[in-house]
Amino acid sequence: MTQSNSPSELRDILYYYYERGARGFLISGGFSRDGYLPIAREHVEVLKNFRKERDVYLSIHLGLAPRELVDEVLEVFDLVDYEVPPSFQYVRYGRGLSKSTEDYLELLDYLTREYGEDRVAPHIVLSSPLASLSQELDVVEKIGAINRRLIVLLVHTGVESLDENRVLSGFQLSRKLFREVSYGCMRPRGSIEVVDKLAKYRYIDRVVNPSRKLIEKYGMRLINSCCSISKQTLKLFEE
Repeated sequence: MTQSNSPSELRDILYYYYERGARGFLISGGFSRDGYLPIAREHVEVLKNFRKERDVYLSIHLGLAPRELVDEVLEVFDLVDYEVPPSFQYVRYGRGLSKSTEDYLELLDYLTREYGEDRVAPHIVLSSPLASLSQELDVVEKIGAINRRLIVLLVHTGVESLDENRVLSGFQLSRKLFREVSYGCMRPRGSIEVVDKLAKYRYIDRVVNPSRKLIEKYGMRLINSCCSISKQTLKLFEE
């Protein structure tokens, strides 16, 4: 990622990468003490002006933002990449917030009802020490009751050994609930066997940065885009 320290610097970064062929931009960064990205109106205006007469796709890691900020942001962004915590412990001790998983689910419901399934991509971290398997599966089910377009599954990276059965359980349930399942960019190194099984069992439709071996084995189609965008937008990134 490229860091921006001001609206003018953000504008320069956007033009720099656009002129070199980039057509998609993800705005991310640190969250406030209230758990959301404190993007300012000045940044939104830069993005709004940038996308005029340009066929680009803009997404944002917004977090648990107030609804007025959500509405302002979605005037210009195509997609909110939205993590739903797998447990209260994850929110309290992993994020340091006095919130609950239900607070995140309520905002997911608002995003989906007001803007449609294609405008939000729910994410969840599996195999976290701050959640149990049953808690993870319960949250996956609750997400599926709100938005069935796609789920992005991530895997906690701070463990010495991967609990393969636990990870597979999350993907197996997601396969039943969502029209598309994506394996995102956060996952432990050396998990190629798990990705192999996910592809073999057809638990996934998309995977970030698969190995060349898996690409050839399963005839994967490569698209230079984020793993969460809607199907109709993929053509913007196909070569």
